[in-house]
Amino acid sequence: MFHRIRAIHRWIGIVGSLFLIVLACTGLLLAVKKRFGWIQPPAQKGEKLASMHEVAPLGQVADAVFKLNIPELKEHDDFYRFELHADKNIFKVMSKEGYHEVQVDAKTARVLSVAKRNDNLIESIHDMSFVSDAMHDWVLPAVALSLFTLGSSGVYMFSVPFVRRSRYRRGQARKGRLGGR
Repeated sequence: MFHRIRAIHRWIGIVGSLFLIVLACTGLLLAVKKRFGWIQPPAQKGEKLASMHEVAPLGQVADAVFKLNIPELKEHDDFYRFELHADKNIFKVMSKEGYHEVQVDAKTARVLSVAKRNDNLIESIHDMSFVSDAMHDWVLPAVALSLFTLGSSGVYMFSVPFVRRSRYRRGQARKGRLGGR
């Protein structure tokens, strides 16, 4: 049985290591994304707001984005997300396609920056939705189960020699006590 577990462990390890490499690399980039502007654009600072009543309407913010003529942001269906960052007084507007981010002043609806959100691309690679939704829905859970199996079999294979040695020593000690009488 030990040899069968070792073979299963080896093959799961070979296949799983390919996924682990991708998950580790993309996970590292996501962990440090705020430190590098090419991963996630730095947040600009908008004009100071005296109250939330001064926040520009979403329609005005959308119009400012549309005026940029970004091919992936031509109509309201192209928006992935609007975020109000109250600490910076800006809206972050993200596209569904192309990973674009437009930062707009929350008070004046003036565009402050236009950049690519490579962290969204990295995240879609990380969760495998970049390849297909089926990869995200079916393969990613299979990888998780495989890694659990890999870890469990690794712990088993690591502990078996200790258990065997302990049993052998107890057996030898018992033989010594019985033989010494």
